[in-house]
Amino acid sequence: MVKVTLVTAQWCHYCPTAKKVWRDLKEKFNFEYEEIDYESPEGEKLIEKFSIVSVPTTIIDDQIVFVGVPDKAQASKTLEKPV
Repeated sequence: MVKVTLVTAQWCHYCPTAKKVWRDLKEKFNFEYEEIDYESPEGEKLIEKFSIVSVPTTIIDDQIVFVGVPDKAQASKTLEKPV
């Protein structure tokens, strides 16, 4: 199963829009989904592992796929086929 991780921050003005994209897609597609706060211990591990410098960042199956708010159509395509 595809796993989508969205790295966000409380202070980010774009993160709510990115969350909405992935939450809407979750209603149409079957995939694991989690939101990780940039400043949490888990977020800090992801920042170090992937050298994340911007939020929102979408990680799909252990690869950064989107930085910024993903286009819904492109995000849908990543869920239809393996990354």
